[in-house]
Amino acid sequence: MLALLSVAGRVAGEEAQPPLIVTVIPPPRLVVGTSLDFVVVFRAPGANVVAIVETVEDLDGPLLRRTTRQRRIGVIGRAFGREAGQLPVSVSFGGAGPKRLTFVLVTDDGDESDPWSLEADVGG
Repeated sequence: MLALLSVAGRVAGEEAQPPLIVTVIPPPRLVVGTSLDFVVVFRAPGANVVAIVETVEDLDGPLLRRTTRQRRIGVIGRAFGREAGQLPVSVSFGGAGPKRLTFVLVTDDGDESDPWSLEADVGG
């Protein structure tokens, strides 16, 4: 009986590793006004990714006029139960110029992956 309690306690006490964004594959050309798919390649040892947070920041112009947009996208049907995979994330841009995109995976426990950022120039 003692051995069973010891093993169960060890399993319950183990901390799940957070998900990891391996890479993000951008589309070949970024254009204003078009919805484009970025592919987020991930690993999730806990197989419990439920959402991805996407942030788009303007990097051009005076600081007070720059915009930042963030959204949380549910991906339970495409990622939950999988330890690895690829998630296409559609992104559209309202204006041309340099942008920073940041992606973060979120688990059902609220844990987050380290952010993955890339900078790209969006054409008009």
